[in-house]
Amino acid sequence: MPSVSKLIFYVAVVLFAVYLHDRNGANIQLLESYEHNINITFGPLNLGNDSSCNALDFQLNYKKHVDLGIFFSNYASYMSMVSLFKLWTSQRNDKIFFGTLKLNDKTVSAVAKGPGRNCFEMFEQTVNIATDINTIVTYGEWTLLPLSDDSRSLEICSKDIKSIQNALLYSFFNSVISDDSDNKAHSLIEAWIAAHVSVELLVLKVLHGYRYVPNIYATCGRVYFVEDCGHTLEYHMSKMNLSNRLLVAKELLTLALELADGTAHQSYSFYLTDLTAENIAVRLNKTTGLLQSLKVIDWSDVIIVVNNHSLKETDNDNIHVSKHIDCGPGCLSYSKEEICQSRVSDHNIYAVCKEFLSNDGRLLHEITDLDKTIKSPENEVKNLASLLNNCLWNFDVEKQSEINRLETAKLIIKSIQLIYNFETSNITNNVL
Repeated sequence: MPSVSKLIFYVAVVLFAVYLHDRNGANIQLLESYEHNINITFGPLNLGNDSSCNALDFQLNYKKHVDLGIFFSNYASYMSMVSLFKLWTSQRNDKIFFGTLKLNDKTVSAVAKGPGRNCFEMFEQTVNIATDINTIVTYGEWTLLPLSDDSRSLEICSKDIKSIQNALLYSFFNSVISDDSDNKAHSLIEAWIAAHVSVELLVLKVLHGYRYVPNIYATCGRVYFVEDCGHTLEYHMSKMNLSNRLLVAKELLTLALELADGTAHQSYSFYLTDLTAENIAVRLNKTTGLLQSLKVIDWSDVIIVVNNHSLKETDNDNIHVSKHIDCGPGCLSYSKEEICQSRVSDHNIYAVCKEFLSNDGRLLHEITDLDKTIKSPENEVKNLASLLNNCLWNFDVEKQSEINRLETAKLIIKSIQLIYNFETSNITNNVL
């Protein structure tokens, strides 16, 4: 039987352990409260968003980062907003962090994104914040600064040669910021800063609600939180059956057309200059396994053209034709000047055909490799293979009245749908 002194010692140890547990819990709550309420003011890009950093709760998804080969040794199970900012400012270049974001009414799977420290350093070396911003506000001089070749600033233009950069930028910024912003001048300055360091944030704002664009949930300082759209097309490519890849090809071509013809946004056309399988995310239906959604997850490299509605859609002379250069996968040639001077460009279509639907792209290798056999009608397979091949080659400008890449894309979509219907009906019949 233990002595009284030993019993007192055991009780004291237990009480001290309980005290430490309670104290640690209280300290954690106090630290989290402090970190959530700290005022972070370095280079905010809220763009008139009324959400407060204090109301945001982001928890890192460590498992997904480990699956992607990324490890965080300095953090346990919870990443506060301040910890996220500290980690962000330690990164030279852009990084993304997967996790869950707790909003006022729900918790969502989200990706924290933002410009790396390098972007802001280049910007700050060029701009005199006090002088330049004062000039912008006083005189309305909405022009972009000439940054280094490594920077990616907003590229916006208009076919109307009478349009001046001031007017283009001011109009675009107004389409980005919140209409009910309490301080419009401050929001415009934030948009101007974002035009130099975070083009994607502006594009996500102006295209908010468009089905091929991730939802943007909130902004806080330099960080913005967007929808987690799933794994990349690069991740899924080798695992997807032909039916799913046909659907992906159809969605990519539809996206390419809609970004250029005013469907995505009435006032602007968007031409993607870095359209790769790593920049596309797809989500599959958990029950059927079929494609559920496809979204572009990187909008940093884009040419934005103001739509000129006075030009007739039947005026084929104003269609920009991309020239095919066989430089391998991931190599996409384009002319910003030619795209800007046209009523519409076939650049997006060409990018899809070259990067995904060619022999190099391999998205539809059963079609492009005619020595392979699939169950679809041979004549339709050969027709689609011919259309895909034609989509790559240079189109004669003088013969555009006969056919162009934009019309070719529509024919490819129809052909893909026919083959998809046959493939899926054949699978259903086999099951029955």
